[in-house]
Amino acid sequence: MRLQEIIEIIRENFTLALVGVIVVGIIFFLGYFVVYRKLSGGRKRISKKQLVLTSLFIGYFIMVMGVTFLNRDSTYPGGVNLTLFSSYREAWNSFSVREWQFLYLNILMFVPFGILLPLWHARFRKARWTIGMAAVFTLSIEAFQLLTGFGVFELDDLFNNLLGAIIGYGIIMGILMIKDKGIKHSLLYFSPLLLVVLLSGSMFVYYYTKEFGNLIIVPNYKTNMASATITNDVQLDDQRKNVPIYKAPSYTKTSGEVHAVDFFKRQHLDTEEMEVISYPDEGIYRIQGYSIWFQFLDGSYSYTDFSSLDAAPKDVDEKTLKDSVTALGIDIPEDTDFQKVDTGFYEWTADKIVNGHQLIDGSLSVHYYSDDTVKNIDNQLITYDKVKDVQIKSEQEAYDEILAGKFKYYPENNRLETLHIDQVEVSYYLDSKGYYQPVYAFQSIIDGREMTIYIPGM
Repeated sequence: MRLQEIIEIIRENFTLALVGVIVVGIIFFLGYFVVYRKLSGGRKRISKKQLVLTSLFIGYFIMVMGVTFLNRDSTYPGGVNLTLFSSYREAWNSFSVREWQFLYLNILMFVPFGILLPLWHARFRKARWTIGMAAVFTLSIEAFQLLTGFGVFELDDLFNNLLGAIIGYGIIMGILMIKDKGIKHSLLYFSPLLLVVLLSGSMFVYYYTKEFGNLIIVPNYKTNMASATITNDVQLDDQRKNVPIYKAPSYTKTSGEVHAVDFFKRQHLDTEEMEVISYPDEGIYRIQGYSIWFQFLDGSYSYTDFSSLDAAPKDVDEKTLKDSVTALGIDIPEDTDFQKVDTGFYEWTADKIVNGHQLIDGSLSVHYYSDDTVKNIDNQLITYDKVKDVQIKSEQEAYDEILAGKFKYYPENNRLETLHIDQVEVSYYLDSKGYYQPVYAFQSIIDGREMTIYIPGM
């Protein structure tokens, strides 16, 4: 999510919380001042501090409910994930900003909980009370999400929420203890926050200093192979080999925008009014009636001319179609396979074509219409530059990882029943830094379904 989207979610839920606090305040005023004090003659007074903290806590509670339920649809199939740190491994493997956002926002969401409770009542200055209440609160949220279909019951969410509450508790108690017991004693309370900052910083430093990126095909947890029936038609090689590793033509936000402007100008469109929506991993560029979704990691993109909604597809010969695509700045390499998919729908495919120190891989899909224009393009046809040769594991070593359940497949109850392998080859997969890494692709049938199992080569 973009920062603007996060701010908008907070703003919407803050408004909801403010309205909720006002409504609760009116009810409290009528109950306390009218019924309790005036009609019943009650004498017990409530301090302004308690009123302010209670209002803040009610507002915070409403905001949490808004974020966890009101901003979602009840479309989840339900489920339980009790594998601790699986979401951390997923965030690491993909190294997606979005995945890290979810993790850290889940932690930050409960920091106010740990801060407010010790201020609200002295009892919660004991860690067991605050942490215990945080556990009850987050457990209730996860259980309700599971029962209502608004989410999945995840052990990682419980961990992150509790960690946030502990950090918040440590912050407020550290501040409160500075005056009474000095800075040295208060540092103990700040240790959860310092530890998270240190571990996070070390992890990101390690990632950005290592040569290659991470692969999303690496599993978050092992598949249970205990009762699996495994058959194999492949004669596996046990020798390691050297193969090239390549690099995609990665883009920045600036160069991605330049690419979009050039594309639109080739169609004689005015780019002065172009709308730019930029995410960490992709950019969306819009001119009235046209849009491009551009991936910074490898330069792939999807283009739509919305006049296609009112036009009819039209068949055309390859040369005419190729000329139309070339006019848009798209080069189609030799040796690509051309095929008609449907009326007016065509595709060029390159299957790991080696051209000197380059590798061309992927596909280019286009839609041609009755006004003799191309209106829809999905360009996944990428030319990668060779970086160097690397040694990869043997086929047997990769196969041993499959036997150990170290591959990405999530069967029901995490238990695989049957696995048959038909074929294995060296293929490539884009990592989180834009490198096209060698992987082993095992063509398989798992529990009656055809699928490809990818095992990292390095």
